[in-house]
Amino acid sequence: MKSMTGFGKSHTNNHNIECDIEIKSVNGRYLDVKCYLPRELSFFEIELRKATSKYLSRGSIEIRVNINDYREPKLRLNELKLRKYYDIIKQAQKSLEIDRDVSMEFLLNEPGVIENCNQLNEDEELHELLIHNLDMALKAICVSMEKEAKDIKDVLSRSLDKIGTALEQVENSIQPYKQELFDNMNKRINEIVGNYQLENTEQRLIQELALYIDKYDVQEEISRLKSHIDTFFATMSQEREVGKALNFILQEMQREANTLGSKFSNNNTFSDVLIIKEEIEKCREIVQNVS
Repeated sequence: MKSMTGFGKSHTNNHNIECDIEIKSVNGRYLDVKCYLPRELSFFEIELRKATSKYLSRGSIEIRVNINDYREPKLRLNELKLRKYYDIIKQAQKSLEIDRDVSMEFLLNEPGVIENCNQLNEDEELHELLIHNLDMALKAICVSMEKEAKDIKDVLSRSLDKIGTALEQVENSIQPYKQELFDNMNKRINEIVGNYQLENTEQRLIQELALYIDKYDVQEEISRLKSHIDTFFATMSQEREVGKALNFILQEMQREANTLGSKFSNNNTFSDVLIIKEEIEKCREIVQNVS
């Protein structure tokens, strides 16, 4: 089991290149990766997404990459552009009848006169640094997610234990409640019928009464809830991604709890049924953050 909430960060300084990568994840239905890279590293985005999908399968992911390259740049003078800019400036001066020397600094600042020959997408040193840093950041966020998952598992386990205890209380109240219901209804029937007696009337009434009270039996719902709890614990212990499976189990548990509450709720068991529903709802909110 792994949480979808986590944070991972890595920093590398190697051969005059500093690289920082931060990865943040929150819960999401699908894998949604947002990349924030410097323009010169846009070539790395596709590889970054592929690497991320190998580690993470669900969640809203933000990845931020920053580099500081202190290596000596490879620069080249574009003489063709330099001469063209110079000719245009002299032509403008002639048109305006201005006779002034053209500043070399001004010419060199013109776009494209000095070209950067560094092809970062072909820079193997930079590429290895990015891959190494990304791998460390992804491993760091996975550790963070596993730690968060452990805390989530502890909370879920405590909630399921509360549900189990409440179910035991309800189960112990079934037979006394049915007997009390039978006695009260039987007494009420006798008060209504009074001395009006027909052949087999009493037997028929008792049979109908027993069938009616049997509708209040919730042993089947309790058995299914206990089975769901066992399945939930077994699913949590698996190493695969179990978020969706846990959510489906809780949906079934919620349905059984609603049936239990509608069929069997009295002063003695109301608080137990309420605990069951509250804890199931709490668990459903929590597992939304499980991948």
